[in-house]
Amino acid sequence: MVSIIGFLFLCLSIITNLFVVFANIINFFKLSFNKIIFISRFATIFILLSFLTLIFAYIISDFSNYNVFQNSHSSKPILYKISGAWGNHEGSMLMWITIMSIYSFIFSFVKKIDESLKFKTIFFQSILFILFSFYLVFVSNPFLANNVNVSDGLGLNPVLQDPALAIHPPALYLGYVGYSLIFSFAIAGIVEKKINNEWFRVLKNWSLFCWSMLTLGIGLGCYWAYYELGWGGWWFWDPVENVSLMPWIAGLALVHSLFISKGEQVLTKWIVFLSILCFSLSIFGTFLVRSGILTSVHSFASDPSRGLFILLIFFLITGFGLTIFLLKMPEDKKSIKLLLLNKTSSLIINNIIMIIACLTILLGTIYPIIIEVLTDTRISVGGPYFNSTVLPIMLPGFLLMSIAPSLSWQTNKLKNYKYYSLVLISLSVLIVFISIFTYLNPWLFIGLFLGSWIILASLIAIIFIEKKSFKLKFLKNINAYIAHIGVGILIIGITFSSLLKEENDFSLNVGEEISFANSIILFEEITVESKNNFQKLRGKFIIKKNDINFAQIEAGKNYYHVSKTITTEAGIYHDWFKDIYILLGGQENEKWSIKIYNNPLVSLIWIGIFIMVISGLLGVTKK
Repeated sequence: MVSIIGFLFLCLSIITNLFVVFANIINFFKLSFNKIIFISRFATIFILLSFLTLIFAYIISDFSNYNVFQNSHSSKPILYKISGAWGNHEGSMLMWITIMSIYSFIFSFVKKIDESLKFKTIFFQSILFILFSFYLVFVSNPFLANNVNVSDGLGLNPVLQDPALAIHPPALYLGYVGYSLIFSFAIAGIVEKKINNEWFRVLKNWSLFCWSMLTLGIGLGCYWAYYELGWGGWWFWDPVENVSLMPWIAGLALVHSLFISKGEQVLTKWIVFLSILCFSLSIFGTFLVRSGILTSVHSFASDPSRGLFILLIFFLITGFGLTIFLLKMPEDKKSIKLLLLNKTSSLIINNIIMIIACLTILLGTIYPIIIEVLTDTRISVGGPYFNSTVLPIMLPGFLLMSIAPSLSWQTNKLKNYKYYSLVLISLSVLIVFISIFTYLNPWLFIGLFLGSWIILASLIAIIFIEKKSFKLKFLKNINAYIAHIGVGILIIGITFSSLLKEENDFSLNVGEEISFANSIILFEEITVESKNNFQKLRGKFIIKKNDINFAQIEAGKNYYHVSKTITTEAGIYHDWFKDIYILLGGQENEKWSIKIYNNPLVSLIWIGIFIMVISGLLGVTKK
């Protein structure tokens, strides 16, 4: 009964969106824009009720629903019952179109925008909604009935039974799916011929928000992989990680391009193209994840037929967007004032660098797929390729981003260039001096120099941009510099945690001690404990320094009875300057296999991401 109600609400949302579309094409009832927009809001209410119905089915363990049967179990904690609703292909796609509709709903209340432009945006959003909802109904229906009477379900993938699942996918989808509104608004601007100052302002705010949410989602995913998967790291150039990074880079290029419009309305075609590209990359990423052609811990589906439907949607939407772009896009009214080094030229160079990096990631991700289709030979493209191509490509962009906000729109002048020169020379001398008297990896000094230069250059700009008292308005004015400081901190964290990481394997008896990373680690005891839906094995470790116990952590494994799966649970001691990361392996001859990592300054990664997200949200509130 619950599933029938959820499916009815889904159908009602489709019918409402169909009405909005046909009201635009043939307005039989002669309704005004405002009335049609008002009716469109009911579609969001219906789809939200449908999604909540699915969640309710998970909460009450309604195994008459096939999706609940496949992905839940009555003994699961309530948090994992709720998050399990989107921890599968069908449920995640329902969340996808729900978030898409919520964006339309919120956008319908935006004021100080032309009514016809708002209506046309919602019209295109409704078309997108119908395409994805038809896919949901006919190919991936989360409300199918279970033909067999069962007393319990098969359970959720144990790897996904983690609190991060409750917030990581929704945050990621707020970024991914949010680009649908960017796409619709860009196409509406072309069709209505209303690409003006208001159009740029609205597009900038929504683009910043979507990019901030995507940054948050990727950051949460990195942290989840760090502590849950037991690999000792946070980024592995996994194909599904790559497909989330591509729209992030394109979105970053879009945000930077929109800042050009603050000085002069140029590069309008480029901005519209990026608006189309961001959503197209999001759909393409969805196709790769759900087609089964990629093997990943993130993959939700392995049914190629589903992937083909999403690929068809990708070609329809991208083809439609590019056709409108090519046929209807007006010419830029102003010429680009390119100088040797002004704000416009620096942003254009930065855009080119980011798009090249995006294409490089795309090539590395799809190349193994192409080779396998053509030759039936499976190859792997991993970290060495991406580290040796993407990172060097991004280096010039990082160097330029530190001074770009302080450049002029009209001249080659760099404000307060004496201070920048002094800091640059001092930093260069210091790094050269350190590199001469040490034997560390040269990439370490490049990363340290790059991150420090971005932070110091941004601080110089902040000091001179406004000398008034500290106020919230001041924070809004410097949000771009704050974001760059976050990037600098992130670069330093990535550099040190990647290049100075230590790892060692040990074979220990309970009660033994080892010396590691200037600390003494005592393997204190092994405990076994039964929980509702799993059994946990834990090794307790005491970290000592100068004969003082300053930390206790647990590392071990969980055994899930329903799926008969064992997961690794890392033990992590977080410090401002390093993480001690412990993995408990198997037992042989009464000795336990222990793997220990020392990850220096990894906390700076999470701090940098947090700063970037906050700065993006501050930029949304900026007029």
